[in-house]
Amino acid sequence: MRNEDWNNIFGDTPEEFHKSVNSALEKIAEREETNMSRSMGIRKIVVAAAVVAAFGVTAIAAMKAAGLESHTDLRDAVYSVSEIQELSDDEDFGVKYIDEFSNGYKFEVGYPSVGKATDADGNTIKEYTSFAVEYKNGDSEIVFFTEPNADVVDMPTDCETVDVDGTTVYTMEDTYKFVPPDYEMTEQDKEDEASGKYIFSYGTDEVEIQNVKQVMWKEGSVICTILEQTGTLDMDELVSMAEEVMNL
Repeated sequence: MRNEDWNNIFGDTPEEFHKSVNSALEKIAEREETNMSRSMGIRKIVVAAAVVAAFGVTAIAAMKAAGLESHTDLRDAVYSVSEIQELSDDEDFGVKYIDEFSNGYKFEVGYPSVGKATDADGNTIKEYTSFAVEYKNGDSEIVFFTEPNADVVDMPTDCETVDVDGTTVYTMEDTYKFVPPDYEMTEQDKEDEASGKYIFSYGTDEVEIQNVKQVMWKEGSVICTILEQTGTLDMDELVSMAEEVMNL
């Protein structure tokens, strides 16, 4: 088993999208680490979009990223929507962050991340800042990601979609098996991975099996993701939450 065991999740979709899930899930799985300066998504591709920065339109448009590194420091956490909004505005994301959703999920904490996209040879093709914002309702939690990478990655092509007032919302639901870094796959694990029963990923202290739902959509030049792994919300509720963000 590799550190990137998400690649079979969406069939023939681009490899960039396969790894976007790894980006989001590893951020959540490590949200309570005290040493957040280490990589949260060792090699990943996030489904996101942004204004082309110093690299220039031609250079970015000419190639697609094959990997992505992202680092988050817990000391950079902010504890109000106004603070995360200000940081996001500084990056010209054009995204609004909600303080409380109508279903009771309230802003808890937000984190900026520093990352870079690389080509197949490991060359950096873009550096950027992204954001992860946690919302809680009792013991339940969702995370709202805004990541500026649409210029170097592709949106998914074989998942269900919902039209929300002209905006395409991509919906995905899968079951993941999180395992410790030294975990050795059994023959049953290999069969489960091959059949698509579980998506395997390193990173937890103990073996955990979780159902993960997420919705994605473009918000101007940024791609947004709402991800839920507590099994509390159904897909319709996640789509409704996305709509609330769109209507801010």
